[in-house]
Amino acid sequence: MLAKTIIIPAKGRAEVIEEELDTSNLQPNEAVIQAEASMISAGTELSRVFEIKKGFSYPVRPGYSAVGKILAKGSDLTDLQIGDRVFYTGPHTSLCRFSRGTRTQGPMIFKLPEGISSQDGTLITQAMVAISGVNSVEVRLGDRIGVFGMGLIGLLAAIMLKKLGAEVVAIDPVTVRCEHARQMGIMQLLDCPPQEQLAQIQARFGGLDAAVDVTGSARAIETAVLACKKYGQVALLGTPRAACTLDVTPMLSAIHMRMLRVTGAFNSLEPVFESEGMRLNVQRNFGTICDMILSRELPVSWLISHVVSPEEVERAYHGLMYKPELYRCVVIDWTN
Repeated sequence: MLAKTIIIPAKGRAEVIEEELDTSNLQPNEAVIQAEASMISAGTELSRVFEIKKGFSYPVRPGYSAVGKILAKGSDLTDLQIGDRVFYTGPHTSLCRFSRGTRTQGPMIFKLPEGISSQDGTLITQAMVAISGVNSVEVRLGDRIGVFGMGLIGLLAAIMLKKLGAEVVAIDPVTVRCEHARQMGIMQLLDCPPQEQLAQIQARFGGLDAAVDVTGSARAIETAVLACKKYGQVALLGTPRAACTLDVTPMLSAIHMRMLRVTGAFNSLEPVFESEGMRLNVQRNFGTICDMILSRELPVSWLISHVVSPEEVERAYHGLMYKPELYRCVVIDWTN
């Protein structure tokens, strides 16, 4: 079967290639999926498209969040049927031979509930990243929690924290991104330059009870730590990709002297299915997010700013990189 696939052949480039996909002799944990939509990750994919992340080589096959229809499946996928519309963590390709991971870790595939569109369903991966950061913080009613970075994951995390009863402060140097947060019901906004954020937080709020960093920026992490009050919490949800050149002594001193709790939030290490002794798992998070989408508590349709064809992906990458005020989230339409 012929598949159209997006590859990154070199820095700043994206191409669509056609290749033959072997769909014979499926393994018990495999499925053949015809894609309907896939989402571009502004973090992971841009770090490779623009060579921010080091230690990899071109070409790269990007993408990890898609929705499609099962054309064939192996015997172990007993919870799925041929014809089911599914969410899966597959690449940007029109046709995918997908292998489900183990019970504890690996590629995910779940049946998508009726009522969630294919485009909306592609945002589930980012919502699951956000929920891992939210679950890393012990939220009490009225806690003032700063979320650093109002990209897609930051917006989703802010919405979830507000639902839990926190007073959320949306922090991003790009004014229009803070405006996006306001449109999501987050009323405390901080859109000053990074070097002014700590002073502004202390002047306006007297500090934070907790912080969630979605940027991975060393400066943002430092501000998040220094802004927290005694016994505060910091969740590190963003992936650091650039070298840290800061003097970390003030940050380490604050962690020590204020007895702060700093936690890494990395959802890929959570078990996929429920297992004994584990309260949180990917399958439970998937159900929670689907319920929030269906109830419109997560306004994912609004978060999608652009829907593009596979041939328009290179332009979308440049828009996400250089015009973040206009590009919130880009979804690729594979149906045409």
